[in-house]
Amino acid sequence: MKARRNTLEHIAMHHRPMVAASLIERHYPPNGRLAYYLSIPTPQNSWHSYVRKEKVDYYRRRASAWGEYCRAMAEWVLVNKKIERLLRNLGKGRCETLEIRRGKKRRKPGA
Repeated sequence: MKARRNTLEHIAMHHRPMVAASLIERHYPPNGRLAYYLSIPTPQNSWHSYVRKEKVDYYRRRASAWGEYCRAMAEWVLVNKKIERLLRNLGKGRCETLEIRRGKKRRKPGA
């Protein structure tokens, strides 16, 4: 797990040109043409920006780098939580058990 975490951390920290958006392709039925848009998330909704044919590959690479970064960060968080759980369980296994006494013991009537 530590090796996977290191790999994911490398992906997250490695500098790559990215665009915080996803590339969407739309088909327009009247003439069957294909158009590309960048879907840019905003706090309220997403904003779409038209991408010219010459720039599609440029933005495709950068948008896919952003997607890879997001997936790596999400998996990195899960792996870190799993490692933390395992370390906590390991620590609990090394602790001595304590006897917990709550209140006084009641005597049985007639004893």
